[in-house]
Amino acid sequence: MKFVHKIVLFLALLFIGSSNLYAYSYAAAGKELTIDSKEAIMKAINADDFDTAKKVFIKYEKNYKYLNDTFISKLHTSLKNAIENKDKKQIVKSLELSLAAEVQRRISGGLENIKTFNVAKVMLAKANKFYELLAVSLDENTNKKLKTSIKACMLSIGNPGLFGVGAKPANKEEYIKNQKIIIDIIQSL
Repeated sequence: MKFVHKIVLFLALLFIGSSNLYAYSYAAAGKELTIDSKEAIMKAINADDFDTAKKVFIKYEKNYKYLNDTFISKLHTSLKNAIENKDKKQIVKSLELSLAAEVQRRISGGLENIKTFNVAKVMLAKANKFYELLAVSLDENTNKKLKTSIKACMLSIGNPGLFGVGAKPANKEEYIKNQKIIIDIIQSL
């Protein structure tokens, strides 16, 4: 009987080890351009080095254009003009909007992948990561609504369970309802 226990333990450890590696690969899936550029621009403007801020913006300009064209219009122009005019307040606001655009982007990605639990889960984890960076700049009511809606989206993707045990199907309608709330909030910022 001990031999059977050893085999079961070995298989359990093998499963746990491989699932940790699988999870790690998602967590390490690339850099976040919006976060990297925000940090670099903030560092530059805090040192009153607007030339460096402009260089950083140019380096990441393609990312800002994508966020502008797909999620929040005028983001690119607003940030570009704020850097050129050395308007720290507007730069900060534009960088916060870029975080909001990333929340919207990842929430949209979650819906697109709602039938693939692992992908949707990663999208929502990233949406939450951007939300947490954005949360410090939101008023209490907006923050609460956004947090609640993101959490509701996370619950809406369901759960495949462990070997099917405890499986919960995705609720696309609930996801869409909360996605609309998130988009409305983001577009109002």
